Amino acid sequence: MEDDRGTSHVYGIERHTLCLAAVAGDSARNRFVLGTLGITEPCEIHLVDFDDDEGALRSLVYKHPRGVRALAAAPWDPAQLLVVGSGAGASGAAPAELVALPDVPAGTFPSPEAPEQPTTLVAGLGDAASEQPAPHAVVCHPAAHCREAATVSSTGVRVWDFAQAGPQASHAILAARHAMDEIEAAAWNPTAAAQLATADGMCVRTWDMRAEPRSQQTMAIEYAHSGKVRSLDYNPNLPYILATGGDDGSVRVWDARSPAAALLDIANHTHWVYSVAFNPNHDQLLLTAGADGLVNLESVVSVSSAQVVAGMAAASIGERPQSPARGGSPQPAGDSGSDGGRSGAEDDGIGRATDGLVVQLDDHETSVYAARWSAADPWVFASLSFDGRMVINTVPQSEKFKILL
Repeated sequence: MEDDRGTSHVYGIERHTLCLAAVAGDSARNRFVLGTLGITEPCEIHLVDFDDDEGALRSLVYKHPRGVRALAAAPWDPAQLLVVGSGAGASGAAPAELVALPDVPAGTFPSPEAPEQPTTLVAGLGDAASEQPAPHAVVCHPAAHCREAATVSSTGVRVWDFAQAGPQASHAILAARHAMDEIEAAAWNPTAAAQLATADGMCVRTWDMRAEPRSQQTMAIEYAHSGKVRSLDYNPNLPYILATGGDDGSVRVWDARSPAAALLDIANHTHWVYSVAFNPNHDQLLLTAGADGLVNLESVVSVSSAQVVAGMAAASIGERPQSPARGGSPQPAGDSGSDGGRSGAEDDGIGRATDGLVVQLDDHETSVYAARWSAADPWVFASLSFDGRMVINTVPQSEKFKILL
């Protein structure tokens, strides 16, 4: 089919980068933030604004005292970020920090010649003198009213509550206490402030932090992948559905209520999968990225809320359930393998999307560590590779029509 994915918009810097986030508190403009590692150059945080109508990229650059290993945008304030330092730069700093970007414009950005400003420290998270391993990831709960975030280290996950004047450590999930391997990633249940999922080794677990005196494990998939699980995300509309990406190059989708086998097994990557992200509005779309330099946009209709609604509508009028080939029940593992290129997902003959690869993007030359959806426009997404190349793309028009019509 004709490739209608539109133009790739590239923002490139001569810096090494690992982390990218959409500015969650801004629903009016497509804005993303990225942090540089500062290995041999000054450390920076870049705020990038994308105008879809003009196809224009504008940015502000902020000086930061040390390299940025991970970051997350605070949903409760579009000018605040949670930042995990890489260890380079200022000594005595907390392992993670809440920082503010001063003078963030609400509309048009200033000229490219605008002078760089430093980030402003709001609060430190954790003890700089701690002998525990430093965090390597940070995730915010997507609901702004929750005002919670979690820092992830190899030995545990610590939850921080920002509802008070200063951040307070409220819960901890310790690897040693639960006989876990090194913890790689975590994700919040989007509808429950006290529930999250973690990945350690090949295992995926879910937790209920309402249990006292310690968090309670509620589900475990012991062998979610044949290699380390590096990324996971909840379906925002069906929070019992989880997507995972692993060192085996596969992306799998699970039902946490019945996790004996994956609902979908997607094999469109050839190396480690660093990032998986459901579209926050249209959960039929799943974004994945990995060490093979590829960014894949997948259609996962069979495990989306659209499929649930369609099934309820069919049941109400007495129709027979659709067959898997027409977007009905989930495909068994292995049915969604690679087709080797930029082909679009199939439809069911009457213009509705079914499971499959929508488009495969090869705009990067090195490992892609993050792919994120815009908080303002559900059809816009960005990806970031280690060489400092951020690419913004849009969902192909043909796929949008399948979802909306």
